[in-house]
Amino acid sequence: MFRLALPADLPAALRPPVVAALAAWLLFLAVLGLTHIIQVPISDKAQHFVGFGVLAVLLFFAFRPTAPRTFVWRTTGVLTTLACLLSEPLQALLTTRPFDWADIAANVMGAASFLFAAWMADRWIVQRLVARRRRRRASEARYWGVRAVEDAEEGYGDADEDGLFASADELDVELDDILVDTPPLSAARASAC
Repeated sequence: MFRLALPADLPAALRPPVVAALAAWLLFLAVLGLTHIIQVPISDKAQHFVGFGVLAVLLFFAFRPTAPRTFVWRTTGVLTTLACLLSEPLQALLTTRPFDWADIAANVMGAASFLFAAWMADRWIVQRLVARRRRRRASEARYWGVRAVEDAEEGYGDADEDGLFASADELDVELDDILVDTPPLSAARASAC
């Protein structure tokens, strides 16, 4: 049995602007599929392909890049599959439009194609930016620790409230191991050419 475990910080894992865009897109799809208010002069299959593709991408990017990727993919996959499979029976029950297996196929193909593009964008762009941000934060934290050691050595305080940085010996950090002379990034690029 497939079990979907929700993270404890689910609301913090969502992006409110993308969730709002997702809600607006769902409303647009509902009006387009269940009423005759909007008539789009393109193929019904193209509407299903693009409509459910955009729905899948919005659902995927509704989660922050720092959310666990397995949770995001499982949630996106399950919800998109349910939407793809249940839209046609609902349309047949609630409107006079006939049930069509080709529409379900267009839904699934659109969602799969657009999710592949979302996966590529996530893997090659978003996750690289997240990794770069994590490295920068780790670097800042490392130098913050070095500054705390220097402050302790200069007698600015034995420790903070938690007793985290009492002395340099307690940290067991060698400044030579952390502060390495490296050329600026522009000089490194120039020498590589």
